[in-house]
Parts: sequence; C-alpha cells; structure tokens
Amino acid sequence: MDEAPTVRRRGRPPKSEGRATREMLLDAALELFARQGFAATTVRQLAAQVGVRDSAIYGHFSGKQEIYDALFAEAGPASFEFLRIDVDALIAAGPRAAVPDLVSRVMASWCSPRSRRFTSVLLRDGSGAGGLRGLSAAIEEARDRLQEPFLRWQDTGQVRSDLPARQLVWELFAPLQVPRMLHLHADATDDDLATARRLVDDHVRFFLSCALPTERSE
Repeated sequence: MDEAPTVRRRGRPPKSEGRATREMLLDAALELFARQGFAATTVRQLAAQVGVRDSAIYGHFSGKQEIYDALFAEAGPASFEFLRIDVDALIAAGPRAAVPDLVSRVMASWCSPRSRRFTSVLLRDGSGAGGLRGLSAAIEEARDRLQEPFLRWQDTGQVRSDLPARQLVWELFAPLQVPRMLHLHADATDDDLATARRLVDDHVRFFLSCALPTERSE
C-alpha cells in the first residue's frame, strides 16, 4: 500500500522554511499597514497574507493593536525595556560614556530594515488606534523615563543642573529625528546610513559639550 501523502498543516510551516510565525506576522502586518494604513487592515487580511487561519494569530498577539504595539516598540520613542538597558548601569557609567552608548542603541534599532519601513507608517498612523495623539503621549512618557539618569547625573555634578533634566532629554533625542526621517527610510542606501551615523555622532558631541559642566566637556 502506498503511503498517504504528508499533509502540511496550514499556519505551521516547518522550521526549514525560515522565520518564526511571530516574525512573519510582524513583517506581513508592516506591509499591510504601509500599504493601506492601520485602520483599514483587518486580522483576516493579515492571516491571509501569512497563509494561516485567523485563530493562529491569537496564539501570538491579542489583535492587530498588539501587533502594531510590537512594531511601535521597535521603532517608536526610545524604550529601556525594548533596548534592554540597565538604568543603574547607565547611571554608573556617567554621561560621557552612557549618552553615546544610549544613542547608539537607539539608532541601531531605528536602522533595522523593519524599523526603517515602519517610519512612514509611524508618521501617518501614530500609535495605531491612538493615532498621532498616542504617539505624542508615548514621546512624553519616554521623556519621563529617560530623565531619570539625567536627574541622577545632576545630583552628582556630572551634568549641568541649571537645565531641566526633562528638557535635556528632548534636546538629545529630538534632533535625532532629522537624520532618521531623511536617511533611515525603507530605501536607504549605504550612503544614507553612513550620513545618518555622521550626523548623529556630530550631534552627540555637540550635546555633550553643552550639557556637561565646563570642566568636564574639555
């Protein structure tokens, strides 16, 4: 008797086919969000894009907002959690070493192909269901979180104390959006990436020269 042909279970590709289903869902969602927007994208469309049943998606995400949230964590405002930053270690390192390292981690995240493609989605759809107001709220939350090291550095005299810590966070990260938007897009070339790195390095040096006490910036 001939053996029955192996039936491939829809939605569960073998490991040899590559990436995990979760990553495939993120990439497929990004394509749909970029093409038609967050609001117009449905879970059914996403399932069809990946080739799985709708129910398979819920094994990884509670819905399309959580999928968007995962992409937002990668490419949105800086997050200690996503970047796996130890705040105490960051503080102990001091601003001269910690600020360039922090910016480097953020830019590395923003330079990933998925993050670069998500940038255009982010500008249009903000935080997903929360829209641009949600994006604004996320930025303000990031400023609140990121001011902690600056407050501690101010207490120890490592950063100028005549400037609000929260404003220092803004002055560090807001200008990074210029190289990001101009050079870290989906079609970025090697020259674009190199230009972005140069602009970021120049900015970090300038920021430290302004934020550190005079005797520390020389």
